[in-house]
Amino acid sequence: MTNEAYRAKEWLNRNYNFASQVDADRRMLMIMESRLTSAVAKYESDGTESRDTDQARSRHEDALLDYSMQKKKVEAEERKLLSEMTKTRRAIDELSLPEHQAVAIDRYINRLSWNEMVKEEHVSRSQLFRVHADMLEKMAEILRGGRYA
Repeated sequence: MTNEAYRAKEWLNRNYNFASQVDADRRMLMIMESRLTSAVAKYESDGTESRDTDQARSRHEDALLDYSMQKKKVEAEERKLLSEMTKTRRAIDELSLPEHQAVAIDRYINRLSWNEMVKEEHVSRSQLFRVHADMLEKMAEILRGGRYA
């Protein structure tokens, strides 16, 4: 792999960790939502011994505020991720061979593992790696133009 192909791989892979973080934040939001909706029945009694409704309401309002802040964070992250993924997709669309596009989309947009890609692409692992390496060389040429920096 040439240095340029390696830089192309790094550029294509730049969103991987961020996408994983967004996924984790989405799961956290779903958990918070689940806790809020299941707590509705316990609104008057949140399980404390005193059954203090003012205290229960206060905790519920705090949970709603936390949920609201998490939702806002996830929405901002999703917008940023979508913007970067769109940029990545536009670069991938410039690849001339459909097999290069398929490998790039599955790996860098859909975030499939190599094993999943072998099954989806119906090729051997070694063939997949050859196509991937060739695709990276072609992507390096596309990125050399500077439109996606």
